[in-house]
Amino acid sequence: MNNTCALRAATCCFGFLLSSHVYALEGGTSSYPAGTVTVMSGAVGAPGETTFYTYNKLIDINSIRNNEGNKVFPKAKGRIHAHAIRVVHTLDGPKFLGGDISVQAALPYVKGHINIPALGPFERDSVSGMGDPMFGFLVSWMSATYLHNIDIELIAPWGKYDEHALINAGNNTRALYMGYAFTWLPMDRVELSSKISLNYSWENNDTNYQSGVQLVADYGLNYRVSQNWLAGVGGYISTQLTDDQSNGHDIGNRSRSTKIGPQIGYGTREWGLVAAYQNDVYARNTSGGDTIMLNGFLKY
Repeated sequence: MNNTCALRAATCCFGFLLSSHVYALEGGTSSYPAGTVTVMSGAVGAPGETTFYTYNKLIDINSIRNNEGNKVFPKAKGRIHAHAIRVVHTLDGPKFLGGDISVQAALPYVKGHINIPALGPFERDSVSGMGDPMFGFLVSWMSATYLHNIDIELIAPWGKYDEHALINAGNNTRALYMGYAFTWLPMDRVELSSKISLNYSWENNDTNYQSGVQLVADYGLNYRVSQNWLAGVGGYISTQLTDDQSNGHDIGNRSRSTKIGPQIGYGTREWGLVAAYQNDVYARNTSGGDTIMLNGFLKY
């Protein structure tokens, strides 16, 4: 990855929606909040219920990696705080293929900074503002040992964006997200959850850049310590299936990354919290750094 592409990777929109939804991968860097859905991924509220989710993510960026995994900009650092509110309402009545239908919307807020000493007088930038909202629906099914759902969402390019900024809250591009999530309960107290998503973004008209198609698998293996407490490990595996394009030409920059770490949660039927830490295992054509999350839900 040359310096121009690496700079784009460093300065793409780090603003993202922390509700398991996608934005874009401009410059090979994913702003999809990978690794967020690692507990009861297949669960959706019962008919007539409204569930409020809050997602809070802190990322300490300590490197920008090229295709060989080497650091591109020495001493590049950043910190991103991202928060989102998501509302899911499950309809009471209509079904699709025997599954319950839910409608949903989410809005993120992003605050952060990036520092790249190699850029000299332009080395530092910061952002604070609303990100791009998401609108979509889910269809969910459940049995005693297996819960699953499909998820289709559209991302609107309405967030704060400046093509000359090093960091943005919005991405200035529409995106389509499609996911399949499941929770398997193979034995007493043991839960295996995952959400597998495919993400497509349109071209950014201000930069003439189009991100490639991204495939992400969030995963979590959890053990119920008691009726309300759980502990486990979670993270994600992400790979880009197609090249990024600039002015209609393929330029590579396929991002690949993997993270894993411990997580702990407490929940009842009405509310719950999950705290998690995730560490880099593998990063190519993307930024690297540790992630801390605190996510919760409340049913009404």
